[in-house]
Amino acid sequence: MSEKLLTFLFAGILGALCYHFAAAAIFHAWFALSPVALAYWYVPLAVFPALLLLTLAWALGFGRHGSNLWGNLAVLAATFGIVFFTIGAPYNCWKEFCF
Repeated sequence: MSEKLLTFLFAGILGALCYHFAAAAIFHAWFALSPVALAYWYVPLAVFPALLLLTLAWALGFGRHGSNLWGNLAVLAATFGIVFFTIGAPYNCWKEFCF
């Protein structure tokens, strides 16, 4: 299970960084002044990457009937961490509380 977890971390971080670079380029090129894109920023920057990471975890064997509970919890924590830390600093500040 540890080999699969390391594979998930490596591929997940690399994939999330590539996805965010592409999403930022598309957003700044076509949707920079769109009020809808600014209102629903969390869909392309948080929801979709989380779904992609959970799909990667499923493909690696996590979340299935015979999988380890601690491995599944580690994947969920890693998914949250990867998505949270790749969102970017401007989106991590809500109501003057930055973390």
